Amino acid sequence: MPSVIVNFLKGVAAPFQALPLLFKPGIRTYAFLPLCLTILVLSSASYFLSSTIDSTFSMVAPNWPGWMSSVISWAISSLISIWVSFFLLGFINFLSCPFNSLLSSKVLVYLSKSSERMNNTTTLLIDVKESVSALKAEVRKVFYYVKFAAIILLLSLIPGINIFSPLLWVVFGAWMLTIEYLDYPFSNDHVIFPESLKTMAGQKATCLGFGLAITAIALIPVLNWLTVAIGVVGATALYRNNFNTNELS
Repeated sequence: MPSVIVNFLKGVAAPFQALPLLFKPGIRTYAFLPLCLTILVLSSASYFLSSTIDSTFSMVAPNWPGWMSSVISWAISSLISIWVSFFLLGFINFLSCPFNSLLSSKVLVYLSKSSERMNNTTTLLIDVKESVSALKAEVRKVFYYVKFAAIILLLSLIPGINIFSPLLWVVFGAWMLTIEYLDYPFSNDHVIFPESLKTMAGQKATCLGFGLAITAIALIPVLNWLTVAIGVVGATALYRNNFNTNELS
């Protein structure tokens, strides 16, 4: 089998292989924080959408049978919620980036079998520093996203080329999810964003496979609650197994 396909499948499998890590001692507490935030945002958005669609549908078709209105309203709400949850993922990632950085750090410690030799005060200071660094990296990633999203948007307006725009958006979205989650372990190993981007570009097939797998998870109702936690843990495990790393001190 060609190495490109092998690497692609390796990336696809990474989130699912890393799923058991979510329940490991020393990791599950940090995985719980982004999970709660994801559930809160997605549940609130779903409730708002469902209420809005129900009220709108009752005005548009007031004479339809109640059961028919409920079924159609539920189907429309479900479809819209699936896609909205994907777009809300960027917002959730931004809000949870300090927690994600801590989660990735704990996963790296677990995978490297390192013992935490620092006292609680020092560890807390390091956690705060890593959280601030994660916020700065998040801002750089936002600018990166806006730059390339603008290019794809312009291409989407060109006749002939615009037929490929849905595919471009899917691939670009998968690539951005890879960057989003892989940048946490890179940052925790003190590799700054531009350098980590170059390293990711050297393993495009693996990174794209990982991003597409996370995209699929983000579109599955209920399972998408775990998207952020799986993304961070899976990316950290992928980083540990496929990129040059240093032991955490």
